[in-house]
Parts: sequence; C-alpha cells; structure tokens
Amino acid sequence: MILLIVCIKYKPAYEVTLAGEILGYVKDKNYIETKLNKFINDTNNNIAFREISENPVYALKFINKDKKTEEKSVMLAIENATTTTYRNFAVTADGEQKAVVHSETEAEDIINQIKEGLDGTVDLKLGITEIYTTNDETVSEAEAMNTLNELKTVKVAAYQEEKAQKEKEEKRKAAAAKAKSFATTTTVAASGSISGISLAIPVNGTISSRFGVRSSSRSSAHTGLDIAASAGTGVRAIAPGTITYAGYKGSYGNLVIVSHGNGIESYYAHCSAIYVSVGQNIDSNTTISAVGSTGNSTGPHLHLEIRVNGTPVNPQDYLY
Repeated sequence: MILLIVCIKYKPAYEVTLAGEILGYVKDKNYIETKLNKFINDTNNNIAFREISENPVYALKFINKDKKTEEKSVMLAIENATTTTYRNFAVTADGEQKAVVHSETEAEDIINQIKEGLDGTVDLKLGITEIYTTNDETVSEAEAMNTLNELKTVKVAAYQEEKAQKEKEEKRKAAAAKAKSFATTTTVAASGSISGISLAIPVNGTISSRFGVRSSSRSSAHTGLDIAASAGTGVRAIAPGTITYAGYKGSYGNLVIVSHGNGIESYYAHCSAIYVSVGQNIDSNTTISAVGSTGNSTGPHLHLEIRVNGTPVNPQDYLY
C-alpha cells in the first residue's frame, strides 16, 4: 500500500548539486552529462578551452509528481560555473598591445594596410602576439585600423619633425663651417680705434650704403654702414666684448649686439645665421654671425652700427 501511494504521488528524479549548492532536479543525469561534455569540448568562436572546477553530483530522489524537472536552468547554472579561455591575436607596436582581433589573418591584414605608404621611412615595429584570456574583448578590424592609423599619424609627424630639425642642424653646421673657413683664411688688421679700443674690419666687401643716407627703403637717415658680401660670409666682432643681444629684431632681421665697454656698442644686422649667445664673451677673431638678407633688406649685406652711449656714429670715422 505504501509503495502504491509513493508511485501515485511521487516520481524519481536526480537532484543535481555543484560545490554543495542544489541546482535543481533533472529526469536523466546522462542528458546533463552529454550536454556538459559537448559544452566543455566546444572550441568554436575562438574558444581555446573550457574547464569546470568541480563536477556536478547526482542523487536519486523522489519528488512530487506535479513538480517539473529543471534541465534548462540546471544546465545554465553549470555552464555559468565553467571558465572559458579564448585564443585571440594582439597587434603590437613597439612591443605594446594596441588592438585585439579574432584571427591571425585579420591581424596580418591590419599590419599590411598600416604599412602602406611608409616606404620604410618610419618603423612602427608592428607585430602579432597570440594571447589567451578569459574574456573575449576583441575589436572589429575597422576599430583596430583606426587605433593603428592614429599611432601612424603621430609617428610620421614625429619623424618629419626630426628630419626637419636634422636638416636645419646640417645647414647650420655647414654655414658655421663656411664662416669658420672664411675667418681662418682672411687676415683682419686693426683699422682704427675709439675711446682707446682698437677696431678691426668685421667683413670684407663693398660698401653699398653709407651712414646718414636717406632712401625709399627706410623712413629715416641710415644709422649704420652697409657692406655687401656673399650670403654666408663670416662676420667678426670689431673688438672684444660681451654679447648683449642675439636674435631676431624687426627691420634689423637677425641681429647681434656687442658691448665693448665705455658706452661703446656695435650692431650686426640682417644676418643669415647667428653663432653666439647672450652673455658670451668674445674677441675680434670670433665669428659671431654670417652675412644674410633678413629683416628690411634688399640683398645680402652686413649692416654695421657703432653706438656711443646709445647714439649712432659714422663707422667710417673708424673703419674702412
């Protein structure tokens, strides 16, 4: 009688527990095991492998005949308890991971596209690394291309800036070498003195405009002496002194000012290059600049001014 009552009111089912937690009841434990094995061994969609820390435990129970078994929810709970490891590919630049994509083919395609137009001038040090992660955080090929193109733009700009700086430095060195060569092959003798200071000719050339002359190219009388010479010709100081200005100054263009003491200053304008800096002590053999045509100038020449207590005087009273 008892057995009959049990058979009428109850039905057999397997209680499934995992790590001590009851997940639910299933009709057939083999069904769950088959589904679990299929899930664990599925390596589609870049899955490298799956693992579960503990296997589910099954216990035969009798449950109310009206209670439905819970195959779907039990299986979902088991799947959520597994750890999935994905196999993806990272595109690297300078050894740093920049983007993660699903396949090696995608990574190679991205690198080939990024390299287009570089012509070997800029090396981004691109590479591919196989990575294994427990989350499948990959990006599309388009997103990866955007990331790498941004890096490419920055690298190319840096390369071009570095190239421009090198070219500028090479030109400066060439001009300095030319000026140094001029200074060592030309003998400059003292031509006069002012306030007891011996003066030397700063550059050999042809006088193209004298002190006090007025012209259409200037708004007032000429405050110096213009000596025409080839661009790049070295310019020396007329006497020892200290550099008080070395830079660009309006109509003067590139300008060097030397203080010789006793209120005596000399100005060297329109230079194509400057080889000294403020505070530097120099002598009359020091090449301080190179003849040019910067500022308000119609051609390569040195504009030489001599000032006494701030007032321009005629350089030809002492030189040339």
